[in-house]
Amino acid sequence: MIALQPIPMKYRCHDLGFPKGWYAVADSAEVTGTAMLPVNYLDQQLIVYRDANGRAQVADAYCPHMGAHLASHDGCITDGKIVCPFHKWSFDATSGQCVNIPYTKIMVPPSVKLTIHPTCEVDDIVMMWYHPKDEAPDYEPFSRSQLNTEASWVLHSTKDLVSTCPFQDLFENLFDTAHVQQLHGGVGLPNIVSIERTPHGLRVKFGPPTAPEQFSITHMENNFSGVTMNTLFIEGPGFAFMATATATPIDKERLRNVARLYVRDMGSKEMNDALGGAFAQRTYEEIDQDMNVLNFKKHLAKPNLCAGDGPISKWRKYQDEFYA
Repeated sequence: MIALQPIPMKYRCHDLGFPKGWYAVADSAEVTGTAMLPVNYLDQQLIVYRDANGRAQVADAYCPHMGAHLASHDGCITDGKIVCPFHKWSFDATSGQCVNIPYTKIMVPPSVKLTIHPTCEVDDIVMMWYHPKDEAPDYEPFSRSQLNTEASWVLHSTKDLVSTCPFQDLFENLFDTAHVQQLHGGVGLPNIVSIERTPHGLRVKFGPPTAPEQFSITHMENNFSGVTMNTLFIEGPGFAFMATATATPIDKERLRNVARLYVRDMGSKEMNDALGGAFAQRTYEEIDQDMNVLNFKKHLAKPNLCAGDGPISKWRKYQDEFYA
């Protein structure tokens, strides 16, 4: 079989721009107060760092003076100040305000400052707020602390990939119940029993599987933070899993999709690895199967749906709210 070559997004999806929302830009462990982490998301060059108070921050990467990339050459962050590598202008890492120009005592106007984006940390993920019209955040992302469980979670593994899936189709895939049976070989269709709006976005609850599965599941729900993150919670007799999936566009052609899989602490590393390994193997296999299709599919504005396709239209109505 001849391998299918990458297909430009202009042939597969109408450009709606990026939706508003909280986007994952780094793992918390990657971000320090002693170095700037350069990242490329949402067609922007950004830096991620911690200010003097230890708070994660995301800023535009280019100096407003002459356009130097702040993380190039010997650009640095020290004592809560970002120092440009070009002319050594210093900027307060919290406000973005210029606080020192080493070769003059005449300061620039307050409007000449770094662009700092609203930033938060949720479940060991640094997230930045994006709005196409630069409006302020109007919701907060879901946190696993909101789950109705006393579980102590252990990170089992992470799957990190770059996808060429149309952004609108990535999480829509979770509402396409028919593909679970037809693509993944599931023995039954997922049983979605409720879809409700929440302060963070959307909660989707599932009933017992329509046919016996590998794991005996008593509770399963998805909690969507806007259209950029989903937290899956699965519980059964004596076990519980959680997976946090984030989607962040790199540019109009690519997005970064990271799945972080957790297992409820069973009391020993051996038990956690055994249980988490079985869950991870199945989850990662299904992600690979999905991407073999999604990376080449076209987004249809008016798909021809039939009985059994799942509540795709409900997801689309919700998703539309996040596009300007």
